[in-house]
Amino acid sequence: MESLSIAVLPGDGIGVEVTHSALKVLENLGSRAGLRFVPQQLRAGAIAYQETGTALSDETIRSAGEADAMLLGAMGLPHIRYADGTEIAPQLDLREHFALFAGVRPIRPLPGLPLKLADPRAADIDFVLIRE
Repeated sequence: MESLSIAVLPGDGIGVEVTHSALKVLENLGSRAGLRFVPQQLRAGAIAYQETGTALSDETIRSAGEADAMLLGAMGLPHIRYADGTEIAPQLDLREHFALFAGVRPIRPLPGLPLKLADPRAADIDFVLIRE
């Protein structure tokens, strides 16, 4: 069974809950595909900033860069901001550091899974959403 390391940055608020659930899904998918996902929890976000003074440490960037993939939860909280008043958004710092220009999200039905849309034309959906 092939093992893949996943740098998990749960972030803040709902991000923690979402990444926890996403890891359960990955574990299930991995067992079906003969893959073992090895998560490594890393700190980043508004709470990390509040507790340590750093929203995204050099160690977190290094560890994330060594992983096979990254799983990011929602980051930032409206009431915790940098001293200059700007929002804490380490996900943008990660994009800049790793020269990632956008979130690319392919959208198509998966074989063997029921369609979530009632219209039979949904079986032909095949497009990519690019979010800058």
